[in-house]
Amino acid sequence: MNIKVKINDNFETVDFSIVKKEETDNRYHFVNKENDQVLLEVETDLENKTLRIVSKTVDIDEEEFNEIKGDAFVKIIELDQSGINNSEGGISSEYKPYDPEKIKVRTDKISLAQISAMIDNGDIDLTPAFQRNFVWDSFRKSRLIESILLRIPLPMFYFSEDLEGRLTIIDGLQRISTIKEFMENKFPLKNLQYLENCEGRYFKEEDNKKGLETKYVRWFNLTNISANIIDPISPLEVKYDIFRRINTGGKPLNNQEIRNCFAEQGLRDTLKAMVSTAEFKTATDSSVRSTRMDDQEIALRFLAFEELFSRDGNINDYSGYMESFLDDYTERHKKDTPQDFEDKVQLFVNAMKNATYLIGGRYAFRKILPESINPNARKQILNKALFVVTSLLLSQYPYGEVIIYNKEGQLTEIIADTIVEDDQLYNYLSYSTNSKANMLYIFKIFNELFIKHISI
Repeated sequence: MNIKVKINDNFETVDFSIVKKEETDNRYHFVNKENDQVLLEVETDLENKTLRIVSKTVDIDEEEFNEIKGDAFVKIIELDQSGINNSEGGISSEYKPYDPEKIKVRTDKISLAQISAMIDNGDIDLTPAFQRNFVWDSFRKSRLIESILLRIPLPMFYFSEDLEGRLTIIDGLQRISTIKEFMENKFPLKNLQYLENCEGRYFKEEDNKKGLETKYVRWFNLTNISANIIDPISPLEVKYDIFRRINTGGKPLNNQEIRNCFAEQGLRDTLKAMVSTAEFKTATDSSVRSTRMDDQEIALRFLAFEELFSRDGNINDYSGYMESFLDDYTERHKKDTPQDFEDKVQLFVNAMKNATYLIGGRYAFRKILPESINPNARKQILNKALFVVTSLLLSQYPYGEVIIYNKEGQLTEIIADTIVEDDQLYNYLSYSTNSKANMLYIFKIFNELFIKHISI
């Protein structure tokens, strides 16, 4: 998000992230992504669904703040619901120029009957793992079907094709879902504007459901949609750029939801399996939501960093551009099957078990302080950088030996004391946690801590 702030007597547009203030229920910081400066502290007003400025370190354009505070309030609600703090900041994607000639998009005409058959055969994924949290009501559904029966051309559809020829819907999911539901007799037409003789009709005769006249069914089945299909050989950055340019309707997808569209089934299934384990849910105290794929995103981080760690024994080759880093991993492993990930999943499960035993589900992967360990203290939000480093390092300690030679919960106080005593660590866990310097320092400190305090 952007806001105008006064810098050197001039108003400049600043890109900011929203970070929850430690030890509070309803206060948040607007943080400059470029330099981690806290621009504003705001307080949520849940009753009026808005924000109030508590303090500020810069002059801001009040009129512009009033314009963005509604969107900011929505982002804060999503942040709270995710169970993960948004302390990453910085530039997350590395700009890589690409040759426009590498953009491979073909345009096809596909009949609605063929669309329905492709869904039935699994050639079109109608139930992607992400959720757009947006469902049409009966009025919009009926008006779409009426438009088709009136032979009004539909707007362009966009698909991404995988190496096996299967299609994922990039733009047009609600329209295709509505068409398929109607063809399966799941709703009758209501509140039609022109076709009064179709009012209350289902697609076909079935039990006590009255179907459309044969001519309408024939027209419907033969109706062609125009589809732009992104070729699987197109470079990943090209696919993502196309996606972000066209996916502007409804609720915009986040980076992991977009990434999921281009991932192959093997990686998709693996991430779902990882976050579905009882060990993951216990280690995170079931606090990471799946609605916007936040859980799968941190599981993907584990896989991507584990690849570095298993190869080099460190994460020094991490670029510092988290989104590009995860995109590249997704692209490299697009042909892998769930069996190819089995060893990594076992390491992940082992890490979750160790985190639960040594730290506890209420405290693992969180920026805890000594006062956070009090049973009546507020539970801290999960920190992604801590999740990556902690899970990566703990995956290397055999759980069977950990529980023999170590006491349950023995790392909790040690971690809390380390965070509060190391100002640099505390700051690196607070802002721009995706940066290379931050990740390497956090890794170094926790690696030393675990070597010193875990016995095997």
